Amino acid sequence: MPANHQFMSGINSEYLIEQAGNIGPQTMAFVKAALASRPFPEQSYRTCLGILRLARKNSSANLEQACRVTLEAKEFSYKAVEQELVFLQNQKPSSSPEPLPAHDNIRGSEYYQERSLL
Repeated sequence: MPANHQFMSGINSEYLIEQAGNIGPQTMAFVKAALASRPFPEQSYRTCLGILRLARKNSSANLEQACRVTLEAKEFSYKAVEQELVFLQNQKPSSSPEPLPAHDNIRGSEYYQERSLL
């Protein structure tokens, strides 16, 4: 095996599934599906290694959600998971509006009561 391919000698399907299981169940399901999606599981090793590498850069929760979405869409590629992660990172967290501060110039509900006509 050439020097630049020797790192693959210790990698097999069981290793990839085990490593994905350490991240979460959705990631493990995605890796299993990616391995099964090709005629030879070895053809999807680089995709699976890329997914495991994404776990170093992203939170497990985001990776789990990205794997779940791409698994439901039946897209078993690194690029699909990466694009979903970018989408999730660009989502702004929804925050509830802050209540108005108490202030002397703010009119209360009593102000708008009907006034008797003079």
